[in-house]
Amino acid sequence: MNVAIIGASSAGLYTAIFLKKKHPDYQIEVFDKNEKVGRKLAATGNGRCNLLNLSTGPEDFNYPLYMEPLLKEYPYSALKEALGSLGVQLVSDGVYVYPATMNANAYVKFLYDVATSLGVIFHLKIKVLDYEGGTPWTLLCGNETFKADVLIFATGGMSTPNLGSDGSLFTTFFRHGYNVIPLKPSLCPIATKEKTKSLLGLRHEAKVTVTANGRLVHEEEGEVLFKDDGLSGIVIFNCESFICRLVGTPEVSLWLDLFPAIHLTDLTQSLVDASSLNPKFFLDAYLQAPLRDYVLKAAGVSLAKPLGKSDLFKIAKAMKGLEFHFDHAYDFASSQVTAGGVDLNDIDGTMMSQLEKNVYFVGEVLDIDGLCGGYNLTWCLISSLLAVKGL
Repeated sequence: MNVAIIGASSAGLYTAIFLKKKHPDYQIEVFDKNEKVGRKLAATGNGRCNLLNLSTGPEDFNYPLYMEPLLKEYPYSALKEALGSLGVQLVSDGVYVYPATMNANAYVKFLYDVATSLGVIFHLKIKVLDYEGGTPWTLLCGNETFKADVLIFATGGMSTPNLGSDGSLFTTFFRHGYNVIPLKPSLCPIATKEKTKSLLGLRHEAKVTVTANGRLVHEEEGEVLFKDDGLSGIVIFNCESFICRLVGTPEVSLWLDLFPAIHLTDLTQSLVDASSLNPKFFLDAYLQAPLRDYVLKAAGVSLAKPLGKSDLFKIAKAMKGLEFHFDHAYDFASSQVTAGGVDLNDIDGTMMSQLEKNVYFVGEVLDIDGLCGGYNLTWCLISSLLAVKGL
């Protein structure tokens, strides 16, 4: 059997390797328009390649009910065993799991070497434009065509197009009758309606609460990185993941509690005590100067005059609930993953198309996305194993 995998992504590489190990007699060919395999994978985890997460749960994905049975079938132990069968060595840093090299480029090279040693054939710098026929299928690649009994699409979404994920085949999938859920950038910075240029580059731990028309959407603690037009950092990326799933155009606010471990009453008393010692610069013990000035402005308080307890309460309240209004998410070039993709209703439990025989979809090309922390690469691995099980 001749199997064509379109996309040398993480899902594409995993599928090629596991399928070739299961069926050594199959001819497995991988097509990618890039000159190197796994370009996006090589950029993950700040270059360290966060493969898995020890605490993965259904709630870490956009469709928890869909993922729940899959995570029972493929818990961390099963995924570790699957990677171990390839010789992959893993290390953990807290709940985050990495290849032992802690280097994404080295991991990509390892997967490529495993694939080629098994006999997987790579066709690089070849762009698949369309496909036609049935069994066998014909891949249309400009002036070239290739035949395959089975097609497996691992083309990713539209995030980081500079690494090859330009989403160009989604229009092709639509023409073939697939329902493509609208694509949106996910896990990316947020531009706010407030001006934040004075805070550029500043970092501060905070509990971030997201509301939509006053309704709680998500809460999470982590480091917030201020940009010249808004907010960034992993905690903000995760908040944006929930925001991009909202229906319609609700009024979205992000509330930053800059001192989540301290109750408002206690923080107010702490400010009272600190201001009695250093009335002109007591806030410098709590906040960096740019953020200090931003909080004072939000509280409507000036240090030019003596402060009463009511003023200090206003400052404490601003420190515990600094509000920012969502304007828009950054674009695909700044996003880590794409929300949306081929509708899950168009595939079966083995990732095979419900519309076309012997056509499969794995990884980010499907309408599954997760939070930061190795969850999206977990999905790439699980979907690959499901497809291989079906073949």
